[in-house]
Amino acid sequence: MSGHSKWAKIKRQKGITDQKRGAIFTKLGRNITMAAKEGGPDPESNFSLRLAIDKAKAVNMPSDNIDRAIKKASGQDGKMNMQKITYEAIGHNNVVMIIDCQTDNTNRTVSEVKSILEKNGAKLATVGSLSWQFNEIGFIQLKPAKLEKAQKYGAEDKYLPIDKEQLEMDLMEIEGITDIEENILEDEAGNSSQVLDISTDKNSFSKIVKELNQRQLQIISYELIKKANDLIEIPDDYQGKIANIVDSLEDLDDVDSVWLNIK
Repeated sequence: MSGHSKWAKIKRQKGITDQKRGAIFTKLGRNITMAAKEGGPDPESNFSLRLAIDKAKAVNMPSDNIDRAIKKASGQDGKMNMQKITYEAIGHNNVVMIIDCQTDNTNRTVSEVKSILEKNGAKLATVGSLSWQFNEIGFIQLKPAKLEKAQKYGAEDKYLPIDKEQLEMDLMEIEGITDIEENILEDEAGNSSQVLDISTDKNSFSKIVKELNQRQLQIISYELIKKANDLIEIPDDYQGKIANIVDSLEDLDDVDSVWLNIK
């Protein structure tokens, strides 16, 4: 729920229904359009667009959909009137929610968000009253593996395991990396593997992703996240309620991400 596994969650949804896949494509298409609108249509020079495209490709979004989303930003493929808006909310036990949206109708969006919150005992807060509790940082999941080029014609390049402890030491020397934690990641088949969760400062994020790629390390996912400065614990009987609120919000077409301050 902290948001760290948001892209991993998207990647695990390859087997979902067509209706659910269509909803995900809608959200990812909006991400691409907004990124292209803000930074231009070239993913080589627009890191946010490259990140949005990579997320779309992770769930096999067709190339035609991606191209249309990029063209939409310049008005080449339909009217572009999307905007970003963030809502802040608070629930029981001082649970704070930051709700990032992309919408073409703010009246509709705030009405839908407010309805879900109120049905579950939470409420909207004044803009700016809670967001100060969060910082935007870069988050990268990395396997301790390095790309090995094939030595003979017809063979495939593949990632081979490398020493995890040495890798951690090497990574901590990179300027802008603020924290490294060991974690276990499960894929859609239920197989688990060891990964490193890397936190970076926001301004160094794109540079660090580029450097890790240049070192041919195996990046599983990377994204900008909003991380709470202080995480709180909540009672077991309230965890299901929070999960229901988050799932209901994320089912809305206009809601892109939900960030929480719970452990």
